[in-house]
Amino acid sequence: MDDNINSKPALQVIDFSSFPRDEFSAQIEGKLFMTDNIFDKRPPRIVAMKSPVQLSMALIVMCIDGSMDIKINLQEYHLTSHSVATILAGSFMQLTHISPNFRGAIIAIARDFMDYSEDVKMNMAMLRRTMDMPFAQISDEGMNETIQLLKLMKSKLMNPTFMYKAQVARMYLELFKYNGFHSFASSGQYNDKPRYASRRDEIFNQFINEVQSHYKQERQVLFYADRLCISPKYLSSIVHEVSGKYATEWIDDYVILETKALLKNHNFTIKEICQQMNFSTQSLFAKYFKQHTGMTPRQFRNS
Repeated sequence: MDDNINSKPALQVIDFSSFPRDEFSAQIEGKLFMTDNIFDKRPPRIVAMKSPVQLSMALIVMCIDGSMDIKINLQEYHLTSHSVATILAGSFMQLTHISPNFRGAIIAIARDFMDYSEDVKMNMAMLRRTMDMPFAQISDEGMNETIQLLKLMKSKLMNPTFMYKAQVARMYLELFKYNGFHSFASSGQYNDKPRYASRRDEIFNQFINEVQSHYKQERQVLFYADRLCISPKYLSSIVHEVSGKYATEWIDDYVILETKALLKNHNFTIKEICQQMNFSTQSLFAKYFKQHTGMTPRQFRNS
């Protein structure tokens, strides 16, 4: 295998070093970044992207006015006034268009910045909902409250003498989360009582973290079961019980998503993508891709 190809980054990975440091942005080093143009007359500082990128953190994109076209895991969403997109860490994202009159905010949150252990059942329900539908529309009342909370949160983060920025930021993010969950629950999609973390929830979270770290090199359930010190059969049954999908499906979803993003990127040949995704031959790569998409890699690239 060509070492030069292996040394190339498959896709640009967005981390906290990718964000600007200026007088309009607030941040907690390596943990949280917030920028907006809600409270002044600035034009949006975000620009359209030519290719997808992969997120190392979660991202919340709020549209107050104007519009934005965004691809999340290759699915297209049109954000308009009073809409929010929640993009999970590890996802593939591409901003394809931002209107000149766009007003909104972006908040980036490190994986380990918030503690989700208090109510795991609720968080798992929200996680599955966000995976299925990362886009939500907010009522006038909800958006007005969100704007006020953003203003208060930003003022604390931008205050150079305030000592407890991380603690306060977590509290505001918790409030955003519970407001979102209220909307989710009031729609009738979830009405069970919260509960604390179970061993199954912990195993599922560990499994997802392992998959996000290793899916480009490992596609076998056995590898992940060994990492978690349990049997493959037990791992797959737990993953299915918690998420409604089997372990193999989660692994395949990550592999196919990145492969599709690379194919649409056009920076790599199909041979190079095959090597990036750790397939031994192009024929095996093409067979795997067609089995999961119904198309060959070349057909998908040209579609």
